[in-house]
Amino acid sequence: MTKSKRLAAFRQAARAEDQTSPAEQENPTPDGPGEDDGTNPPTTTSNKKEKSMDDETKAAIDAARTEGREAGSKSATERMNKVFASEHYAGREAAAAKLLGKPNLSAEDITELLADMPKAGVPEAPALTEEQQRAAAEEAGRKEMQAALEQNKNSDIDAGGGAPQPDKRAAADAVWDKAYGLKGAR
Repeated sequence: MTKSKRLAAFRQAARAEDQTSPAEQENPTPDGPGEDDGTNPPTTTSNKKEKSMDDETKAAIDAARTEGREAGSKSATERMNKVFASEHYAGREAAAAKLLGKPNLSAEDITELLADMPKAGVPEAPALTEEQQRAAAEEAGRKEMQAALEQNKNSDIDAGGGAPQPDKRAAADAVWDKAYGLKGAR
């Protein structure tokens, strides 16, 4: 089965080499390619020549691939750098990254789209006058102080459980009196 596939491939390659224009096929000449009288030897190519052509072709294809990858990488990097350098990039990084993933958009198209998008983050509050800013700061300070005072209340728990505490000095004196034998002397 392998031989028949190889033979079929060889025959197809030979036919491709021997193909002529349609005008020549309609009006064959006695010495032309349209007639097969057996006098013309079949045209074949040697395997060595095909291999060298294949090697050259493969090398050319590999070189073209490498060159294409380098050119594509360079253009993609330039496109990305143009978008990053844009004044509309700041605050819209996630949208820019998503748009850079679309290869059909140019850097200029992405920059235009970013200009129309709102910036991410906290929306801007209206500007306050200096007096309003001071009043707001004082009010915030009062609220913070009040919250801190409410958290620092005295505890109602008695560590001794409500029982009177013994006098520690009297207890220590009693131990020493007992040690010296003075307990009964006093």
